[in-house]
Amino acid sequence: MAERKILKSTSIYDGISDGPVSGGLVIDGNRITGVFPEDELNDYITPDTEVTDYGDKLIMPGFIDSHLHMGQAMDFLDPTYCIDLDPARNFDDVVALLRKFGEENPDAKVLFGINYNYFNLTPPVIPDVHLLDKYFPDKPVLILTWEIHTYYANTKAIELTGLTKDTPDPNNGIIKDENGELTGAFNDTVAFAVTRIVQRPLFERGGALINFMKELNRYGITAVGDMFPCGADKPYPLYKKYEDQLTVRVSFYPELMSFTPELANEYKREYNGPMLQFAGLKNLIDGVISVHTAWMSEPYYDDPTTSGYPAIPAEQVKAKILEALSLGINVRIHTIGDEAIHYVLDVFEEAKNKYGLLPRRNVMEHLEYVNDEDLHRFKDLNVVCDMQGRHITFYVDDGEKIMGPERSRRAFRWRDVLDAGAIIGTGSDYPVVHFDPARCIYAAVTRQLEDGHPKDGWIPEQRVSLAEALRAYNYGSACALNREDEIGLLKNGYYADVVVLDKNLFAVPEDEILGTKPILTMVDGKTVYES
Repeated sequence: MAERKILKSTSIYDGISDGPVSGGLVIDGNRITGVFPEDELNDYITPDTEVTDYGDKLIMPGFIDSHLHMGQAMDFLDPTYCIDLDPARNFDDVVALLRKFGEENPDAKVLFGINYNYFNLTPPVIPDVHLLDKYFPDKPVLILTWEIHTYYANTKAIELTGLTKDTPDPNNGIIKDENGELTGAFNDTVAFAVTRIVQRPLFERGGALINFMKELNRYGITAVGDMFPCGADKPYPLYKKYEDQLTVRVSFYPELMSFTPELANEYKREYNGPMLQFAGLKNLIDGVISVHTAWMSEPYYDDPTTSGYPAIPAEQVKAKILEALSLGINVRIHTIGDEAIHYVLDVFEEAKNKYGLLPRRNVMEHLEYVNDEDLHRFKDLNVVCDMQGRHITFYVDDGEKIMGPERSRRAFRWRDVLDAGAIIGTGSDYPVVHFDPARCIYAAVTRQLEDGHPKDGWIPEQRVSLAEALRAYNYGSACALNREDEIGLLKNGYYADVVVLDKNLFAVPEDEILGTKPILTMVDGKTVYES
C-alpha cells in the first residue's frame, strides 16, 4: 500500500478556486487523493499515516513557472560563471562589477555580466564596442541585457564570436554604425548565437542543473516550461542523463525554426516521462519594447521613425507554425507588439480552418501590447496567454515615454485578457527576472514596484485578484504546458506536487506577499525542500 500523508491547515487552496478551504490534503504515494474537511479526515487516518498540522499556513499546488530559460541560464547562479549587473546605478558601477568578477575569477575566459538594465543607470548608457574597449582593451567582455535579447561585446569578445561586418545577417541582428562597422551590439537571433562564447561544455553542467533545481524547489517551484533559446548546445541530453534526479518536472520547447518532423519524432520517443517531456516548439517573431524591436502597428511615441519589425521574416515563421500544427505539434510564440500578436493570431486562425483546433493548446508569450480587436481571439482559438507579472514593472516609469500616454493604457492587459475568457499562464522568464513567485504575484496583483510606487498601481484597472494570480501559477501554467490533467491542482489522481507557504496569502495585506517563502516543497510525493 502506498505511503499516506495528510497535510492539515485552515487554508488549503486547490489551484483554481476563488479562495482557500479548511481541512486536510490526503496524499497516497505520489498522487493526491483529495482535500477533505476536518470531520472526514479520520476516515483516511491509519496507524501508519503521517499527519502534519500546518495551522493557518497556506497549502497549495506547487508553483509552475511555465516560461523560463533553464537550459540557457542554469549556470547564472554560479559566481564563477558570471556577474549580476542589476545592482549597478551608473556605468562606473558596471565597470567596477566586471573588474571585480575578473579579479575573483582570473581564469575566466570572458568577463560575462548579466541583467544589464540601462533604465536603472543614471544617466542611461547603451554601451558600444568603443566604450567597452576603453575600459577593457585586453580581456573579452560580454554583457547580456535584462530581457536576454541583446548582447554588448568589446573587440576581444567579438573576435571570439567569429562575427564580422561581412557576416551574412538575414534577420538584422548584427548592429552596425553608419559606416557599416560593428557597434558591438547583437540582437535576437544573433544574440542567441553569441551565447556560445560563454557556454560551458554540456556534460560539465550537471552540477549547475542540480543546484538550479534546488533553488527552484526552495521557492516552491515544482514544474517548469524550459524555453528556447537554450544556448549553443541543446541541454536535453543532460536532462535525460539526470532524469532520475530531477526534482522539478521539465517540459521543454526546442526551436521551431530549425525543427524537422524526424527530430520532433525523436524527441517524442526519447522524452515522454512524467518528469521530463518534449512539450512542443517555441520561437519568437519580434523583439522587445524597450529597444523598439517589438513589432507594433504604429510608430513608437519616442521614435516615430520605427514601428519595430519581425525579428525573423514573418512568412518564414508562419510557414514553420503551419508545418508544426499540420503534424499535431503545438507551438509557443514570443509576441510582444500588437502587430506581432495580430499576425500570429491570424496564422492560428488559418491553421484552425485548415486542420481544426489541436487537442493541445498553443501559447503566445508576453503579450505586452494587445489591441481591443484581438482580445476575444485567444479564447476562440484556444490559445493560452503566457504573461509574466514582474514584466509589468519594467515600464512603470518609462512606458508612457515609449508608447505614448494613450497607447500605454493598452499595455499588460491582464484584467482585459481574463475578462475576455482567456487563460493566463505565468512565470518569471528567468533570467529576465528572478523566479521567486511571490514577487511575480505581487506585481500582478498591485502593478507596483516593490517600494509601492506608483501609489495606486500602474494602469490599476488591469490589476487582478490574488486568486487569479495564483490560478495563473497553477491551473493556467499547467494549461500552458498542456499538463492540466495531471499537475496544477490539488485534485484526486493528480501528482502530489505541493507547496506549504509560511503565511496565508489570503489573510495578509498585499505588501506582505513580498518575502513569502515556502516551508515545504513536495514533488511526486517526496519532500524536496523543507525549512
